[in-house]
Amino acid sequence: MNNLIQFLQKNFHYLLFIILQIICIIFIYNSLNYPRFQLSTAGKVITGPFYQARYNFTKHFNFEIENQNLVEQNIKLLREYEQNFITTKDTLISVNSALSNEKKTRVYDYLYAHVIHNTIHKKNNYLIIDKGSIHGIEEDMAVLCPEGVVGVVNDVSTHFASIISLLHSDSRISAKVYPANQLGNIIWEEGNPETAYLLDIPQHININKGDSVFTSGYSYVFPKDILIGTVQEKKTNSKSSFLKIKIKLSVNFSQLNTVYLVKNLYKTELDSLQSNFKNE
Repeated sequence: MNNLIQFLQKNFHYLLFIILQIICIIFIYNSLNYPRFQLSTAGKVITGPFYQARYNFTKHFNFEIENQNLVEQNIKLLREYEQNFITTKDTLISVNSALSNEKKTRVYDYLYAHVIHNTIHKKNNYLIIDKGSIHGIEEDMAVLCPEGVVGVVNDVSTHFASIISLLHSDSRISAKVYPANQLGNIIWEEGNPETAYLLDIPQHININKGDSVFTSGYSYVFPKDILIGTVQEKKTNSKSSFLKIKIKLSVNFSQLNTVYLVKNLYKTELDSLQSNFKNE
């Protein structure tokens, strides 16, 4: 204790000077913007690398949560697309009347899954997803990704499902090319996973490079106006009255991760109607 008192007495003037200096710096920092900015900048130069290193380390743990949130947001947006509904109006009431009644009936709903296996270089390519019948997955559900059409559910087990890719010799998708608004069919020929062919378009139809190709909506599997690709090249054949149109697929099948499955809420009823024609 005596040593401490002696130290303070001996160095009183030095300690007082340091305390006053600190007080002055605090007053200057709080009263002048520029010194405050300079000190703040100097502090960031020192602490910035530490904050960046901490962020780089922790951000990987947040990716899964962020991706999940994005997928759920996409599902909400997909469910609200106009092509998912049939809109009817009461024709007995004037359209301009305040009493006019418009009813929207949902036809398509959506689920999502993650791709756990995928092939793109075989004659008959397929995918496997991490959801099955226990999650509501059924056969013949359309499979999409944010870029466009992926394929159709082929087989379902309790926890998994297999999908016939668009890159499959048996794949055949009803499509329309715009702006010609002409109906055709999409097929894939073995070889290039980036291109497919649009068939059954008459040669007299004006088709140009860059025209967009969408699902037609004439199949109960796919909603209408889902992007398939764009016209890359068209070929004529003297032995046929139809064009063979090469299209650039909108989906990069080598980078599939999350896919969206389309459920037709009236599939059972439509299947029943189709079976009547098959039995005739």
